[in-house]
Amino acid sequence: MYLMYIDESGDPGMVKSPTRYFVLSGLVVHELRWKPFLEELISFRRDLKARFGLKLRDEVHAGHMLTTPGELARIPKYQRLEILRLYADFLAGLPDFSVINIVVDKQGKSEDYPVFDRAWQALIQRFENTISSRNFPGPRNADESGMLFPDASDAKL
Repeated sequence: MYLMYIDESGDPGMVKSPTRYFVLSGLVVHELRWKPFLEELISFRRDLKARFGLKLRDEVHAGHMLTTPGELARIPKYQRLEILRLYADFLAGLPDFSVINIVVDKQGKSEDYPVFDRAWQALIQRFENTISSRNFPGPRNADESGMLFPDASDAKL
């Protein structure tokens, strides 16, 4: 079974939206690799903590790291940029790991265009097609399936 963690960026609204794009990104790892992946990620985060003072629970969002760091302003900007580069290198170097991105450019679309629905439809379809075509790297079971883990960061608490 393939596990996909999904997070969004941008706003899915069409009227008075602060963003031109709505993006969904899915991080995909096979069930047989999730634990080694998690261990590598924790080790990587511990290294970032030792080198830069980035706490293990600090969220890393490129936009905030670059323009509105908030509490992360304690880390100089050049180091925040290095953290982003190190993250990209870390993820690119992981075996048996994939990323799926869906970008909806809202410019030129009608006000009733279903941005959120279309983005999710495309993401799920790409995930399903890649599983059925056996195009994800790494181990495989005889009959593969997938499970989605969407981030709930925009949930109203």
